[in-house]
Amino acid sequence: MRLKQGSNAEDNKEIEEFSNWLLSVGEGKISEANDDYADIPIPNDMLILEYDDPVLAVVESTYPNFLDNYKSYDYLKNRAILASIIEVI
Repeated sequence: MRLKQGSNAEDNKEIEEFSNWLLSVGEGKISEANDDYADIPIPNDMLILEYDDPVLAVVESTYPNFLDNYKSYDYLKNRAILASIIEVI
């Protein structure tokens, strides 16, 4: 994954902090495993706090105006939903 440089120093700092956090999660440095699970603290600014349907909230946050843009390569390549475990319940 590549994170691009921001347009100003504040954006660059935010990108660097997110990159470091993401690397720490991936390397297992954020928390200790607990019965094959790990509690990973997620910064509040990355959370969707107000919603009625949690799945719809994630989709709408990640893919705004999806029906107008689903055929756009650039639109889709700049969005992703990351999951530590892909499991269907």
